[in-house]
Amino acid sequence: MAFADVETQMKKIMRGVEEIIHEQEMRQRIAESIKTGRPLRIKLGVDPTASDIHLGHMVTIRKLKHFQDLGHIAIFLVGDFTARIGDPTERSEARVRLTKDQVWEHAKTFRQQVFKILDEDKTELRSNGEWFDSMSFADCLDLAYRSTVARMLERNDFEKRYREGSPISITEFLYPLMQGYDSVALHCDVELGGTDQKFNLLAGRDMQIQHGQQPQIVIMTPLIEGLDGSKKMSKTERNYIAVDDTPEEMFGKTMSIQDNLIGKYFTLLTDVDPDEVDRYVRALGEVEAHQDQADPLHPMQIKKALARSIVTEYHDAAAASRGEEHFERVVQRKEAPEEVSLITFSEKILPIYEVVSVCAAVSKAEARRLVSQGGVKLDGNKLSEPAQEIALKSIEMTLQVGKRKFFRIRWTDGG
Repeated sequence: MAFADVETQMKKIMRGVEEIIHEQEMRQRIAESIKTGRPLRIKLGVDPTASDIHLGHMVTIRKLKHFQDLGHIAIFLVGDFTARIGDPTERSEARVRLTKDQVWEHAKTFRQQVFKILDEDKTELRSNGEWFDSMSFADCLDLAYRSTVARMLERNDFEKRYREGSPISITEFLYPLMQGYDSVALHCDVELGGTDQKFNLLAGRDMQIQHGQQPQIVIMTPLIEGLDGSKKMSKTERNYIAVDDTPEEMFGKTMSIQDNLIGKYFTLLTDVDPDEVDRYVRALGEVEAHQDQADPLHPMQIKKALARSIVTEYHDAAAASRGEEHFERVVQRKEAPEEVSLITFSEKILPIYEVVSVCAAVSKAEARRLVSQGGVKLDGNKLSEPAQEIALKSIEMTLQVGKRKFFRIRWTDGG
């Protein structure tokens, strides 16, 4: 295929990029690619330490897609070997080690979610077990020889743990070297990662130079705040939008983000034209000039445009319309949704947290939290005591969990 010119490619590549090492090298590499017709090899490595991913993960995956759209080779590297060690980045303690079977069980779902964005037929799917599984102990010693303890202790997380007397395993020291060697094995031109990955990404440049390869360009994307507006999006903080959320959940969660994050979400999670995003951001700074909620530049309408874009990307336009209709009905007009699941119980008297756990498919601890924080209503009445027992009836009752989840519940002899 014919590649676009350098400036066109750079405009797409640099969208939402926090830091690049180095931009001039990137331009030179693109120019060389155009001249020779050789596509660049772009790597994004992910350790499948959990079975599902959220939109925070998709920031770098979307950047990989930008390169793929430009005709370059997108390499999605499953860290099946490194996941068994665990990335020590920003960790105050060592991760729990995973087995190979656990990692690949996570990877199955992970891959399915990633290919909602990437073109699977045009993606080079690799795993670093390809080279690490067959390494001898001598090979491992050669890898360890490539760096020093002093260099490793330059990392803030390692230095902090060392100062506090927290254990640091030798395998954790090896992790950046292993990630760096991935780039050697794959002959990468570019590696992508979040800003928290800088040390590991630079290890790839060092490792390639030591192996006589041209050093990769490092492109870092920002970490994105979650629904609470302050902390990094993560499952631990319960502030995430999952890739596998239903259209209704995805639309509703997007509508709950803080207004000051709208521009960042547009830039990092959609391909909406930058000029349009700038227009939205300017309008958000002039809220008083847009009092009419029907105005396309009103914050509510801008946020709906964002939610439609995100839902369309992971589902389709029809699903986005359904999500918007659901939001308007349930949240704005405070009506029950048209379709509500019926869940039956064989026990007549149950604590409310157990009912919530079953209906919302959450852990009992999470159900207790939802109730205690006032996020649960039964037939319109708010409940706040997780252990409060309720008497189910043979006629249907309406359980509301949060703003957007409704269930019909009843007791039945048949279970």
